Amino acid sequence: MKNKYTIGAMIGNAISPHILEVMQGICQAAKSMDADVLFFLGIHCGFYYKLNEQEDIDKDFDYQFNTVYDYQSFADIDALIIEYGSLGMFLNEADQKEFLHKFDNIPRVILEERAQSDRATAIITDNYHGMYSIAEHLVRDHGYRDITYLAGPKGNTDADEREKAVRAVMNVYQIPFDESRILYGNFSSNVQKQVNELLDRFPHMEAMICANDNMADTAYKECFRRGLTVGRDIAITGYDDWELAGLMDPPLTTVLQNANDMGYMAVIGALELCKGRRSHTVVVPARLKLRESCGCCKKKILPSEPGHTADTDWHLRSEEKIKEILKEVFSETTRPELKLRFARCLQELLGADFRTPASEETVRTGLKRLMDDQSFAEVSSHALSQLLEQYVDDWLEAELNAASIDRPAVHNLLLRKRQIHEKSVCHMVRSEKERMTDFLHESCFLPLISRDMLCYIEDETELYKSALTKLASLNAANSYLYILKEPIVHYKGDRWNCPDTLYLAACQEGREVYSYRPEERPVITLSSHSGGPLSVRHPDDIYSAEVLCLFSGEVQYGILVAEIDPANTVLFYLISREIGNMLRLYQLSKEQMLMRQKQEQLIQEIQEKNQVLNFISESDPLTGCLNRRGFMEKVLQLNREKEGAEALLCFADLDHLKEINDVFGHAAGDFAIKWCGAVLQKQAGGSGIVGRIGGDEFCVLLSGNAQMGHDFVEQIKAKSAAFNAISEKDYYVELSIGFTPVTLGKNFVISEKLSAADQALYEEKKKRRTSICKCPR
Repeated sequence: MKNKYTIGAMIGNAISPHILEVMQGICQAAKSMDADVLFFLGIHCGFYYKLNEQEDIDKDFDYQFNTVYDYQSFADIDALIIEYGSLGMFLNEADQKEFLHKFDNIPRVILEERAQSDRATAIITDNYHGMYSIAEHLVRDHGYRDITYLAGPKGNTDADEREKAVRAVMNVYQIPFDESRILYGNFSSNVQKQVNELLDRFPHMEAMICANDNMADTAYKECFRRGLTVGRDIAITGYDDWELAGLMDPPLTTVLQNANDMGYMAVIGALELCKGRRSHTVVVPARLKLRESCGCCKKKILPSEPGHTADTDWHLRSEEKIKEILKEVFSETTRPELKLRFARCLQELLGADFRTPASEETVRTGLKRLMDDQSFAEVSSHALSQLLEQYVDDWLEAELNAASIDRPAVHNLLLRKRQIHEKSVCHMVRSEKERMTDFLHESCFLPLISRDMLCYIEDETELYKSALTKLASLNAANSYLYILKEPIVHYKGDRWNCPDTLYLAACQEGREVYSYRPEERPVITLSSHSGGPLSVRHPDDIYSAEVLCLFSGEVQYGILVAEIDPANTVLFYLISREIGNMLRLYQLSKEQMLMRQKQEQLIQEIQEKNQVLNFISESDPLTGCLNRRGFMEKVLQLNREKEGAEALLCFADLDHLKEINDVFGHAAGDFAIKWCGAVLQKQAGGSGIVGRIGGDEFCVLLSGNAQMGHDFVEQIKAKSAAFNAISEKDYYVELSIGFTPVTLGKNFVISEKLSAADQALYEEKKKRRTSICKCPR
C-alpha cells in the first residue's frame, strides 16, 4: 500500500459551471485525504462562438483538446476519474466506443456514465427521478399541458435519462407530446436557435423544460427579448441547480445535482479502488428545488404548525432554523468543523429576538462575524440571504395573522429584514467586484506573456522561460512547460498517436523560473516516468495540478502543467492559448529564418556561380589574363573612376608565334604565350590591367607617363633576355611592345588609342629577330 496516491481526472468542457463544481469537489476531497490530483482538461468552448449557421465550423479546433487525455500515460497515475458526461459528448461516435476501453488497465471512477468494466466504479445522478419530479410538478401541481422540452445531446447518458423521464410524465398524464415539441442542445448556452424555434412553433406554450440550467438561462434571455415574463407568461425549469440559479430573475426552479459532492465521492471511490476494494455503482439522489420560474410563490421555510403563534419561543425556532440552513447551504461532504463554526456564527446572529429594537446591534455584529468567518466562503451568500429573509417573512406572517397585531414587533422585523438584505447585497457586490477586479488584473498579464515571448522570439531558451515568468504572479505554485521533439500537425478527423517522448523546456517553482538549452532538456519517455514527471518537483507535498495541450490551429507543440486552483481554470486556459499561439509564431519565425538562411545561401551560391561565369566570360583560360571583353570592361571602369589620371596603353606581340608552332609544335606555342602573359602581369603589378586580345597579342593599361612607358618596355626586354639565357628551350621567347601615353576621362577613346599603340608596336616589330630558333636548322 502506498502512503500517497496520485489521481488523474479527465475533464471535458472544463469551463462550465457544473464541471468547475465537480473539480472543486475533487480538489477538496484529495486535499482532505492526502492525495495528489492531475486534471487533464478539455476546454471545449468552440460552440460559445457559433451563434449562427454562418459560423465557419472548419475553424473549430476543439478536437485538439481531446488529445490531452493520452498524456496521462506520462504520469504515475494510481487511479483515474473520468468525467464522461462532460467529455463524451465532444467525442465522435467511433471515439466514444473506444475511449473507456483505452484505460481498462487502470482503476477508475466514471462520472455520469454507467460502468462497463468490473475495474470501474460508476457515480451517476438519479437523472430519471430528478427530471420526472420536475415535469410532474408542472403537470400535476400547475396543470400545464402545452409543454416543450429543450433536451441535451443525444447519446449522452444524463441527457437520455432526463428525456426519458419527460416522455414518461407526458405519457402517464396523457398529454400530447410528439417529436415537434423536443429540440436538442449541447448543454451549453448556445441554444438561441432551438429556444426561438420552440417559441415560434408553440406561441401559446405554457412551460419549457430545459435539460440543464445553462440552457435555461438562454431561454430566460430569449423570452425577455420577446417581452415574455418568466414565471407569469411562461414557466421555465432547469436541472443542476448551478450557483446562479437562485440569482436569476425570477429564481430558477431546478433539480439539485450536487456536483461538488459528486467530485468528492469520486475521490473516495478512486482511493477505495487503489486499496483493492471492489468497484460498485453509486446513484446520487436528485432533489427538486422549487422557485418562482415555474409559477410557484416563494417557498415557506417555516410553515405554520399547531402551537406556533406570534409568541412562539424565538430560541426554539431559531435552533430549528439553524439546522435547516446548515442542510440547505452545505453539501454532505463539507468538513464537520466548518459546519460547526458556521452554526456558532448563526447562533450568535439569531440569538436575539428580531422583534425587539435591541436586536439591531446583534444582527449587525452577528452578520459581520458570520461573513468574516472562513466557513462563509463555502456557502452561497445569496442563498443564505434568502433563507434568513424568508425566516423573517415567516415571523412577519405570524405577527400579521395574530389576533392582535404587535406593530412595534412588525416594524422591528421589517427593519431586521432590510438590515440583512442590505448587508448581504453589499457583501455580494463587494465580493463580486473584488473577484472581477482580480480577474481583470490577472487578465492584464496575458498580453505581457505575449510581449515577453515576442521579445525573445529569436532566443529559444529565453522564449520558454518568458512563457512561465508571469505565472507566479497569477497564483500558480508551480508550472512546467513540456514540448514535443518536433511540432505535430493533427487534422480534424485524423487518428491521434500520442508521442512517446516529452522534453522539459522550462519550469516555474514559486518565484524561481528555469529554462533549459535544447541539449540540456530533461527527456521524459513513457518507459522512464517513475515518480510522475507531470507532477510537481516536491513529491512529499500534496498538490492539485492541471494539464492543458499547447496548440495553435492544427499544430500541437506540447503540454502545460500548472499547480493552480480550479477557480482559475478559465485564466489558465487563456494562458495556454496565448502560449500556444506564440509558439506558432516562434515556429513561423524559425521557418522564416531558415528560409532566409536558405535564400542567403542560394544568393551566395548564385553570386559565386556568377563570379565563375564572369571569370569564364572575362578571362583567358590559357594565360589567366583578361580576354578582350574583360579588358575593355575594366579599362572603361578605370576610365570612369580615374578621370584626369595619366596612363600608358601598351600593345605587345609575341615574336614569331607561327614559327614556334610550325617548328616546335603548338604546345611550345602555348608555353610561350603563357610565359608572356605571366611576365606582363607581374611587371604591370596589381594596379595594371593586362588582357590577351588575340592569339599572340596583349594589351596593358597602367599608370604612368611616357618615360615610365620606356622603362616598362626595357624591363620586359630584360626579363625576356634573362629567361632566354637560362631556358633549355630551343627557341627564344620575346615580346615586341609599343605604347602611347593617354589621359583618362571623357575624351579617352580606347579604339583610337589602341590604334596609336598598335602603330608604335609596328615600328618595334621591325627590330625583332628574323628567327627565334637558337640553332638554325
